[in-house]
Amino acid sequence: MSIPQARIVRKGGFVFTPPPRPPEPPGVVMEQLRSALGVAVGMWPLTAVLLLAVGLLYLAGHAGAP
Repeated sequence: MSIPQARIVRKGGFVFTPPPRPPEPPGVVMEQLRSALGVAVGMWPLTAVLLLAVGLLYLAGHAGAP
């Protein structure tokens, strides 16, 4: 009987496969992007109000233009 794993650990007469490797941590750029996305999502009400104010100012400026 063969076990398909590449590495085998024998302990006390029993055959165990080693635990899987932990995932590698994300890179610096990925961490920064995740942080920026978290801030943008967390502050969406403020962002929405600012965009609305800028849009209304733009429309008010062009409302009286010939």
